[in-house]
Amino acid sequence: MENEAPQSTAPNRTHELQGVVLSCLGASCWGFSGTCVSYLVGHNDVDIPWLACTRLFVAGLLFLGLAFLRDRDKFSVLFRDKNLVLHTLAYTLLAVVLMQISYMTSIKYTNAGTTLLLLETSIPIVLVIECIRKRRLPRPIEALALVMALAGVVCIATQGNLGSIGINPEGLVWGLLSAVANASYILLSVKVVERCGSLVLNGVGMTLGAIILAPLGHPWDSTVVLDVSGCLVFWAIVLVGTMFAYAIYLRGVALCGPVKASLVGVAEPISGTIISALWLGTVFSSWDFLGGALIIAMMIIVALKK
Repeated sequence: MENEAPQSTAPNRTHELQGVVLSCLGASCWGFSGTCVSYLVGHNDVDIPWLACTRLFVAGLLFLGLAFLRDRDKFSVLFRDKNLVLHTLAYTLLAVVLMQISYMTSIKYTNAGTTLLLLETSIPIVLVIECIRKRRLPRPIEALALVMALAGVVCIATQGNLGSIGINPEGLVWGLLSAVANASYILLSVKVVERCGSLVLNGVGMTLGAIILAPLGHPWDSTVVLDVSGCLVFWAIVLVGTMFAYAIYLRGVALCGPVKASLVGVAEPISGTIISALWLGTVFSSWDFLGGALIIAMMIIVALKK
């Protein structure tokens, strides 16, 4: 997920511990957000395009407000550079719009825990793209990570029966598309973040993404009706699962460094699985746990490689 933050020059043990705790809490909030989406879809029968559009619009405005307060000069940097504008448009379409639709649709057809695990297969996708760009074969540790990720997906998808698909096929496809979208986020955000900062990129990208999704989501005349619990869960997605998670995760990276933060990033699928089981009563099979363990081990291997 978000990976931009200044590093402390010489973090002491206390700062490192604080950073690990904050990074873990931020990743857990993202996992919590996925379960909230599952709740809204199941409890309030919320339409996916409406939820994606509305969430992006509210979060985008909040990001724009923060960017205006902290980095207002970066807006002129963005809109004066044609290449940055094109990168931002590509980021909006692939990393924002595709991510929201594929991520939430996968949760609708499967569950939050499974979707979050499939989402993490974006890591080997990035590895493969980097190998293609540099015209080289994967290194042994990279090849191991790729095999573990593939084995994890096979375990979750087939539930031990290689002759059939053990989960909803649509959920599997949308989950893998969310991994492609997450890989796009990692690859497309770097250049714009370096020049303009992540607040500007996310503010512009999310707001523009909401505008793009508006014809599908129809937020102005939607028949979606949220009860009190639905409203609370929606605002939890925006404030806890987006703004709060973003802020404390980046603060954690600043204190403990990106490698340790990447390691505790495994808290995202773990928290999503645990919260989904406890809150929504989602049942996971032994094959789900095996596939999840392989994917989480792959994440740790890649983080240690860095």
